[in-house]
Amino acid sequence: MDEVALARRMKFAKTWNINPLVAEIVEILLIYGGSAHRNLVAERIAMRRTREHISDGLKREIFEAFDAHCEGAAKAGQPALLFLPFGEGSHRWSLTPEAQSFLEQAPAALPRPAARR
Repeated sequence: MDEVALARRMKFAKTWNINPLVAEIVEILLIYGGSAHRNLVAERIAMRRTREHISDGLKREIFEAFDAHCEGAAKAGQPALLFLPFGEGSHRWSLTPEAQSFLEQAPAALPRPAARR
C-alpha cells in the first residue's frame, strides 16, 4: 500500500471511528478530487483488491457501507465524511468539505522505510 494512503488512513481512523470499507471509499474519492459516481468508486475498490471487475456482493457491501456511514453519522449527530451532493436518489458520492479539508492536509509524520543494507 502507498505510504501516503496508509498515513492518511491511520490519520482519519484515529479521528473518526469508521468502517474500513468507508476508509477505502474515502481514499478513492480523494483520487477523483473528492467526488465520483458510486459505480466508479466501487469498480476502483474491486480493482485494487482483486484486479478484476466487481462482484454484485462486493458492490452491495460498498453501497451499504456508504449508506450506513451517512445514516449513522446523522443519527449520532456527528460529522460525516461522505454525502450525496445532489441529494437523495443521486448516485454521485462526495467527501464532505470538512473531511476533504482534513484529509488533504499533509500527514504530520509519515512512517519512514527501514534503511536497506
